[in-house]
Amino acid sequence: MKLSGYKEIVNKARARTLEILDVGNDELERGLELHKNSIVIDSLVPHGAWMYNETMLKKTKEMINVGIPGSEIDEKIKEMEDFEVVNDPETRMAYKDIWKLSGVTCISETVANHFTCDLYDAFKRSSHSEYKLNTLKDLLIKATCAEDIRRAKREEKHAILWNCQNTHGLAGGVDLDKDLEKINLFYALGFRIIQLTYNLRNAVGDGCLERYESGLSRFGLKFVERMNELNMLVDTSHCGYKTTLDAVEHSKTSVAATHTTCRAIHDHPRGKTDEEIKAIAEKGGYVGINMIPAFLGGTGDLNQFLDHIDYAADLIGVDRIGIGTDTGHREPRPKIPRERVWWTGFKPEHLELGPEMRADESSSGSTAWVNWPYYTVGLVSRGYSDQEIQKIIGGNFLRIIEKVIG
Repeated sequence: MKLSGYKEIVNKARARTLEILDVGNDELERGLELHKNSIVIDSLVPHGAWMYNETMLKKTKEMINVGIPGSEIDEKIKEMEDFEVVNDPETRMAYKDIWKLSGVTCISETVANHFTCDLYDAFKRSSHSEYKLNTLKDLLIKATCAEDIRRAKREEKHAILWNCQNTHGLAGGVDLDKDLEKINLFYALGFRIIQLTYNLRNAVGDGCLERYESGLSRFGLKFVERMNELNMLVDTSHCGYKTTLDAVEHSKTSVAATHTTCRAIHDHPRGKTDEEIKAIAEKGGYVGINMIPAFLGGTGDLNQFLDHIDYAADLIGVDRIGIGTDTGHREPRPKIPRERVWWTGFKPEHLELGPEMRADESSSGSTAWVNWPYYTVGLVSRGYSDQEIQKIIGGNFLRIIEKVIG
């Protein structure tokens, strides 16, 4: 089976990155060597290190032609990917190569549907992921604690830490005590991070794109309490302002915003205000900056991303920040229709690219996921020390994982 030319995408992305960074050979070599020798963690990847093959490309085109919504296409292709990387030798080889090119030790992968996140969905997706993890033991490690991530680095493998980006399906509203027990089931499956809301309101609290802000509900307070009891990390990335501050106040341990941006640089509702960022940091938490061009604003490229890193570092120090790209290698593939129905919370203006932005910046441009080693080079170019860079590219997230999860 012939695989599409992902290596050409990689070469294009890296050429674009070097053009933007404009670094000397010494900085480039220092950054790449530092990246190679460090524990590197991406604190949020929505679908893992995707790898399209010809079968998946053909199926995608068929679904587009018959009008299947983009969200359903993503769901079906994600399911196919988990099986294709195991069963097709060429795809498996390319998948391993993508991991190697990224130099990433561990990703926190969303292994549950963003919008439903019910028990059936969690069982289905986690079983597919387990199949891949169990079959590719020479490459992958399922991470449920900090030591698993360290072991992955020692053994030259890659760890996957499961997260859930919504609590919508965890509260049916009939028997809230039983709903709390569902969190225990998620923990037993292997989930260690749960995001309280995804953009809109649910039984726990309000998302960042909701019309009004009420913070955590009474059930939400119990939800956070149960997560604390289970040593699960509370994620506030898509939460509203008041919900974020409530989570920080009422959680007995540190909380995170694993994939966000700084609203002071670009006033996008998916970003965090200075007050939110400071509150998370003051409780020993973690703030990961994402790579979504529309959220970054400005040029939406690697330099704009580094501006957000610099701002957060100046605001709360280098010990509390990291990188949660909110992307993943997903090229080459057909352009999937991106209809935005109301229940995602996103409006067209939330995802518009500014006049300075390139449409391919996060696929084959400077913020492409395979460019992870060059994110490190970018930090070198901004004057951070080796020790500071190691904290930003993985050490800080590893710290909070060990502190909260174990």
